[in-house]
Amino acid sequence: MKKIMIILCLLLLLTYSIMAQNFSIPSGAELTESTEFKSNGTIYMIERRYRLPSGETLYAYYDVEGSNSVTIQRIEQTPLLALGTDINIPGLPGYREFKFGDDKMKLVQFMKLFKLGEKDFMGRIKTPSLSDMIFNKIVASHRSDFKLILDLYDESWVLEHLESEDNRLIYSDTTAIYHTNRYAD
Repeated sequence: MKKIMIILCLLLLLTYSIMAQNFSIPSGAELTESTEFKSNGTIYMIERRYRLPSGETLYAYYDVEGSNSVTIQRIEQTPLLALGTDINIPGLPGYREFKFGDDKMKLVQFMKLFKLGEKDFMGRIKTPSLSDMIFNKIVASHRSDFKLILDLYDESWVLEHLESEDNRLIYSDTTAIYHTNRYAD
């Protein structure tokens, strides 16, 4: 019984090591970024990001200490930037909407990425945070839907916050959002 278990473990280990080396970068993938992870000045892993023709991002992690082969691969969905929905108004520039649903973390990261924020009482634009009042629900059991809207006419931003319960709109609020080159806080 022990011999069978040892052989089975060795077989699984060998299969895993062979499969780990069989990852490949698809044709047409474009290298966008390469990052080296270091520990005490010694590189132990390399992360490379590739943009696939479909718009998705492929992450490949290379083991430097071992055989320098791809050990892990994962594909991330199309970036949020490409998910903005254009709303066309005949004869006018229109709007672009970025829907976040109830995901406040993704919304805050998006706002930080684009250097967007709410003005404080002194008129300074503050760094967005999950603890900001604009992200709070009126009632905890309600579902929130957050949507950032870019007006293509003057490039102004608005955050729309809708709360609903059982597919009924309970609360609606809009907040002016501003772009900045540097946050005040």
